[in-house]
Amino acid sequence: MVLNLKSILLGLKRHYWRFFASIFLCYSALWTITESIAFFYPSWNLQCFITHLIFIVISVIIGIIRVHQPRRVTIKINATDTIINIYYGDIFKQHGYKAISVNEYFDSELGEPVSENSLHGMVIKQFFGGHPESFDRAVTNDLLNIPFESVQGKRGKIKKYPIGTTAKIVANGHNFLLFALSNTNLQTFKASSDLLTMINAMNGLFERSRNSTGGEKLNIPLIGSGLSGVGLPSTQLLQFIILYIIDETKRRQICKEIDLVLHESRFEEIDLENIQRQWI
Repeated sequence: MVLNLKSILLGLKRHYWRFFASIFLCYSALWTITESIAFFYPSWNLQCFITHLIFIVISVIIGIIRVHQPRRVTIKINATDTIINIYYGDIFKQHGYKAISVNEYFDSELGEPVSENSLHGMVIKQFFGGHPESFDRAVTNDLLNIPFESVQGKRGKIKKYPIGTTAKIVANGHNFLLFALSNTNLQTFKASSDLLTMINAMNGLFERSRNSTGGEKLNIPLIGSGLSGVGLPSTQLLQFIILYIIDETKRRQICKEIDLVLHESRFEEIDLENIQRQWI
C-alpha cells in the first residue's frame, strides 16, 4: 500500500479516534512484550528512552496505516465471477470500453448544446479533434437501425433517440459506449435527468454492454453527477449505481470486470472504505 499525504490527512479527519486508539493499543502491546522480556532477561536493559521512542514511532506509523483512506477498493459480486473496482482516476486513460453519457440527440456542437467540460464534450474535443462531423458520422453509422423521432426547429441535430439508446464508437483506438441519459430543453439547451431516467439509461447501457464488450472491462463514471445530475449526493449516487450493477449482473452478467472511475474532486465526498465495508 502506497501512503498518500492527502489520504492520511483525510483519514485523520474522518477517523481521529481510530488513530489515537491504534497508537494506544500498539504501544501497550509493545510495552507488555518488553516488560515480559525484561523480567526474564534483566541484563538486556530494554526499558530505556530509545526503546520508548521506537515504540512511539512504530505506534504512530501503525495509527497512520489504520486511518489511511484507500483510493481503490474492489467488490466481488456474490454467486458470480464479476468484480467491481472503484477508484479515483481519469476514465479516458483506462483500458476497455468507456461509458459516456450524452443527451437524447447525441449532439456534437461544442458550446451551448454540448459543454466542453462534460465527458461528452471531452470525447468530441479530445478524440474527434473538436470536429462534429466525424463524431456524427460514427454515431449515425452505429444507430442506423434504431428508431428515432425528428424534432423540427431544434438547433443542431434533430434526431431524438429513446433514453438508454447506446452507440458503440471507436476513436483513436479507444472504445466508447455513448448512452442517452438526459433530456434537453430546446430553449436553454440545459440537459436534465432524474432517477427514473437514469435507470432507463443504465438499462440500455448494460444491455448494449452485454453484446459489445467482448470480454473487455467496462469503465463507468459517476453517472448522474455531471451537468445533468439527478440531484443525489455523491455517496448515495455511487451506492445506487453499485446496487443496480449487482442487480443486473445477477439477472444476467454484464461483463466480468466493471470499473467505476471517480473524478479526483469527489475524493473528500466519498468514503471508499465505508462503501466497501457495506458490500462485503
